[in-house]
Order: sequence, then C-alpha cells, then structure tokens
Amino acid sequence: MKMLFDTNVLISAFISFKKSSICYEIIGHAIEEHELYYITFIIGEFKRVFKEDFHYPESVIGEFAKFITRFFTKGNTADTVEEISRDSKDDQVLADAVTNDIDIIVTGDKDLLELQNYRGIKIILPRDYWKL
Repeated sequence: MKMLFDTNVLISAFISFKKSSICYEIIGHAIEEHELYYITFIIGEFKRVFKEDFHYPESVIGEFAKFITRFFTKGNTADTVEEISRDSKDDQVLADAVTNDIDIIVTGDKDLLELQNYRGIKIILPRDYWKL
C-alpha cells in the first residue's frame, strides 16, 4: 500500500526514537511492508516545527530529513488544491495524496481524521495502522 505519514506522526517518531513509541514502531514496520511517500509540504513543515518549536540544530534536522528521503519516495505536488478541510494547510496534504495515488494517510490531525476517507484515501490514527 502507498502511505503518507503526516508531519505530526513523523515528529512524534523522531522525538521518541524509542521502540515503545507507536509512531516509531509503525514507521519502522511500514518501511519494510509498504511504499512510503513524503511530500514537499510535509518535509517543509517537519523542518520548521523542529527548528521553531523544538529548537533542534540544523544538523540534526538535516539528519532526520535525510532518513526520510532515504526510505520514502518523494511524491509530486498537486497542481490544484481544493478547499476541503477546516485547516487550509491540510488541503495541500490531501491534494498531494490524491496526486500520488496514496492509499492511506496516517495522522493525528483532528481535521484530517474527521474526514475518515477522501477520494478513496483512508485517513487513520497511528494506532489503527495495526488494524490494516
């Protein structure tokens, strides 16, 4: 399956780096079992949050991003973005997911989760990954 992990899931996994973290566990499993994608918007948000909210040094953020670009496929950016979610930032994620024929978005974002499904793309919590 083609999967897209939202920024909040990626950040949770990288902050914990513990096998007891569900986000860390599912990403590790998904790397082996599924086709993982990242998109420019999520990588940009990922870097910004680590820098501005968590004050990580650029070198560490760069290593985190390098891991993602090594194990995930870079997705294409959608040409058109529709207004769908309550949070307009999520609209880019949804548009890019459609453009890349993503099957599942894994997220903790309430606005995305509220949709449950968008154009055939399942939107699930990290803990629901194990139910797939």
